[in-house]
Amino acid sequence: MATDIGVERCGEPRTDDPSQACGAVCLPGGDRCLAHAGEQAREEFLAGLAPGAAIDMRGVPFTADLLNRLLEAVRDPQADARPCFGRARFDGASFSGDARFSSTSFSGDAEFGGASFFGDVGFLRASFSGAAGFGGASFSGDVHFGGTSFSGDVRFHWASFSGDARFSSTSFSGDAHFMGASFSGDAYFGGVSFSGNADFVGARFAGDARWLSCRIGVLSLDGVVAEGEVWVEAAAGQVSARRLRSTGRVALRLRSARVNLTELVCSGPVSVHALAQPIPNVPDLDGPTRVMAISLRGVDAESLTLTDVELSECLFAGLHRADQIQLDGHCRFAPGPRGRRRVLAEEHHWRAERRTARRGDPGPWRPAPDGVEVIGPRRIEVIYRQLRKALEEGKNEPGAAHFYYGEMQMRRASARGADRALLWLYWAISGYGLRARRALAWVAVVAVLSIAGMAAFGFPQTAKTQQATGTVTTPTGPQNIRLTIQQSKPVKPLPERLEKAVEVTVNAVIFRSPDAELTTAGRYLNITVRILGPILLGLAILAIRNQVKR
Repeated sequence: MATDIGVERCGEPRTDDPSQACGAVCLPGGDRCLAHAGEQAREEFLAGLAPGAAIDMRGVPFTADLLNRLLEAVRDPQADARPCFGRARFDGASFSGDARFSSTSFSGDAEFGGASFFGDVGFLRASFSGAAGFGGASFSGDVHFGGTSFSGDVRFHWASFSGDARFSSTSFSGDAHFMGASFSGDAYFGGVSFSGNADFVGARFAGDARWLSCRIGVLSLDGVVAEGEVWVEAAAGQVSARRLRSTGRVALRLRSARVNLTELVCSGPVSVHALAQPIPNVPDLDGPTRVMAISLRGVDAESLTLTDVELSECLFAGLHRADQIQLDGHCRFAPGPRGRRRVLAEEHHWRAERRTARRGDPGPWRPAPDGVEVIGPRRIEVIYRQLRKALEEGKNEPGAAHFYYGEMQMRRASARGADRALLWLYWAISGYGLRARRALAWVAVVAVLSIAGMAAFGFPQTAKTQQATGTVTTPTGPQNIRLTIQQSKPVKPLPERLEKAVEVTVNAVIFRSPDAELTTAGRYLNITVRILGPILLGLAILAIRNQVKR
């Protein structure tokens, strides 16, 4: 008979394999487990149990009848006749029929690790005051945890669910671990409250996986493989779906969550929708109710839709086909230091790093978090261009204008020589054709300087005379004549000179030759205005048009 740290093990043959010993923990003072003990020994053991008793049923093969007898032995008439266990150990146990633990109370730790359930399993309205362990358990039928409350941590890691798994109105006060669990049927978590972490890292879902009307601290779907649809409707603190693989639809309808979709791969559509109103019967978490996407790196944006999502900290570098992303509603990006345009997080990181290298502090720019790569302006320019195209396709002219400005800023930052100087002039004069007031201000400056220059030195200060000589035929014969041509008097009073200067400046802008006599300096000034005036006026009109469109 095998022993394990002083614990007697049942040596009776196993029902499924008579060549092997049962190996279950024996009853106290006996040499057989509860299933293989004689009827008298079994009756004595069950009669000696009281509500709240600690039991050790490791490895015991339960039938439905034997389980019911065990539950009847620990019913507490003072607790609505609920079965009540203290510490309960069912590690490695097997349940050949349906296992009904409905309304059962576990005041101590409950261990079902490695247990095998061959029928349906029900823990409806059961309560677990300590930790609960179902790690490595296999469930061949449907599983129901409706109304179940877990006060401690729960472990379902590497558990196998062959049927449907339903967790309805279940309460997890501690962390819930489903790491590596396998769901062959549908997995439904409806009205569930996860106060701690809901860890589904590496879980596999052959059917649909739904978390509906849930309240979750941290939902981790990293490395999940789903063959059906994935639906999450929850008020959550964090939702992480890094490297999630799905052949169906992925829909996240959230309140107050930070969402990480790094390297998510999905054959169907992917949507993240920030809910404007609270989910019925689901209290919001403390803090802001906004939904913030923090990373879209490695995601294929062809079927990605974001609605009313905060993108001020979102990392777009590595987003595939970014020009096909759908941004619906009011998706907010980070403001620039002056708040006039929307800026990508990558630009914040690059400018903060550059300013820190030059001045020792990032200034108004936000540095990159630890572990985040800072990319250069050339890559940021490409991201701006692709997002601009996406917004233009969506008829979002204001957003497209912000990204065009950012694209040109990054292009200027990466340019060299004459290209950089030309882009700087384009920015300084009209803000890349997007700053109407700046362009109009330059038109006004050129006009004022032209008027002042014309009034000061553009007109002659003294009148000129010209001599003309010739021959006139008269009856008496040819006569030589000499004519003196006196030009009009120069404009000397300042008001008249200013009026004339305004006329000359306006004519220069519309390509009309001046009627007044100009000095050499005045002619050069007039030529300059005839070149700059239309250019500045055209940029101003373009900027005004863009402003009106926005």
